[in-house]
Amino acid sequence: MARVAPSSSTKALYFLCILLGAILLYVDITYKSFDTIKNTYISTTISTKFLFKKITIDPFIYLYELSSSKSQLINKNRNLQAALDKSYLENFIVSRGDKFFMDDEAIIALMSKYEIDQIFHASKIKLFDTTKYFCCDTHIMYIDVISSSDINFTGSAVINSEGILGQVISDNGVKEVLLLTDTSHYIPLETEGYFCNAKGSGRPGIISCTYSSLIWTNPVSNGQKIYSSGLGGIYPRGIPIGYVQGITNIDETNIKIDIKLITNPLKVSMLGIIENQ
Repeated sequence: MARVAPSSSTKALYFLCILLGAILLYVDITYKSFDTIKNTYISTTISTKFLFKKITIDPFIYLYELSSSKSQLINKNRNLQAALDKSYLENFIVSRGDKFFMDDEAIIALMSKYEIDQIFHASKIKLFDTTKYFCCDTHIMYIDVISSSDINFTGSAVINSEGILGQVISDNGVKEVLLLTDTSHYIPLETEGYFCNAKGSGRPGIISCTYSSLIWTNPVSNGQKIYSSGLGGIYPRGIPIGYVQGITNIDETNIKIDIKLITNPLKVSMLGIIENQ
């Protein structure tokens, strides 16, 4: 097949395009006439890329960073809360201002028996069925000692930063704690020289105790403070337990009092176990 040679008009058009391009290039270099167009093109390209990245990529990066930051903040908050709870626990035992004991003699007796860092073993809640706590008679929680220990804590008192919670009834690694409010739990109490054996009521925050007016001749009044008596060998003497919230006459001589506990097992997760010596 013969090659078609360009015609004169095609050659003229070709040279005209070259000449026009050369003129435009000269004008652009000399007078910067097309800078505005070029800058507009560049800025439009950059803006488009930025907008595309903002819409498609940045949301995923933001969600990832937000998730990571939130997780780190939660972990830091948990660590700080645990350290704060432990500090409250230590201050609760040794500080007179917190009135952990009824009088100075009680804390002096305990301090003389133990080194300060051996009074209690820091622990945390592992399992607590709050549904049973609010609906049923069985009030049990399970706790772990934070530091490793070969001690069997069965029979030891368990406290939080407010006061006594209950006692360890089983120690198979995880400690089973019977709370004061469990209906099978009893704790010897005293108030103004009188003693009674208080029983868990099965209600959150309430224990009850019955006494004879023939023995306690002075009447008990609402708001009267109740303390641990130290009898039974489980709980130290002189620790505030609660205050009288209700008084019921069972018959002519026997009177039942409801005691509102000052401790709440739902308030903090950091606990302490006092060794039963």
